[in-house]
Amino acid sequence: MKKFLMTLAAGTLAFGLAACSDTAEPAPGTDKEKTSDMTAEQVYEKAMEASKDMKSAEAKMDIAQTIEVPGQDVKIDSDSKFDVQMVLDPLAMHQKGTTTMKMNDEEQTVDIDMYMTEDGTIYIYTPEADQWLKMEGMLEGLDQLSAQQPDPEEQLAQLQEYAKDMKFEQTNDEYVLKLNADGDKFNALVKETMEEQIPPEMLEGMSDEEKQALEKMDVKDMSYEIHIDKKTYDMKAMNMKMSMTMEAEGEEMNIDMDMKSVYTNINGIENIEIPQDVIDSAVDLQQ
Repeated sequence: MKKFLMTLAAGTLAFGLAACSDTAEPAPGTDKEKTSDMTAEQVYEKAMEASKDMKSAEAKMDIAQTIEVPGQDVKIDSDSKFDVQMVLDPLAMHQKGTTTMKMNDEEQTVDIDMYMTEDGTIYIYTPEADQWLKMEGMLEGLDQLSAQQPDPEEQLAQLQEYAKDMKFEQTNDEYVLKLNADGDKFNALVKETMEEQIPPEMLEGMSDEEKQALEKMDVKDMSYEIHIDKKTYDMKAMNMKMSMTMEAEGEEMNIDMDMKSVYTNINGIENIEIPQDVIDSAVDLQQ
């Protein structure tokens, strides 16, 4: 799982290698004595080294998404805010937050509290029943998924053609890598990446409609903004926006996503402790 997360970060950071010979443009307000002449390639390599040493982290995530089905006059807006604590390799985590979903004039907010252990056991709280549920073996096949991730060097080669679109900036404390590009430049990469990430057995289990939906996925535009700490080269934040269309069951869906992630307390978590009352009261769904 650690490789999976590292590669995800590397995939976004790799866009910065494009401007390999350029130094970062100081953002307004940056002190001259705090500017650096490091190139994007050097920052990227340092960030990769730091990501390999990542053992744990906390993250605040804000994910806003809009799904529209024009043919059925349907619009669904959702906003999810999560606080996540995670230990990597093997993965264990605690995720707590809310998801607010609005469909036409109806709005619903759901509280989410979930623990995941190193062996793949999940404990999730259901507010409606005021009950913890237990599910085992939910990470089966995750090793295969992680193994499907391409080598970072391969990703750099894949992303090299997007070099001219990359902006490389700096503030007093951070390097900021920005990429804005239209979907035509990303569609082939997105589809290729998805094919590499989805295990063969999962693809085989998909229906023809699901496979066609993946094939007809069309990224309209996408942007990344990645913040790297100047001292530690840890990734402090990543923002991603994407607009895409998909076709399912003969209906076209328009999907807009805006995801913001802020990372703190890197390597500061020893383990994820599940409260004993959660373990004792959880109802095992597989019994």
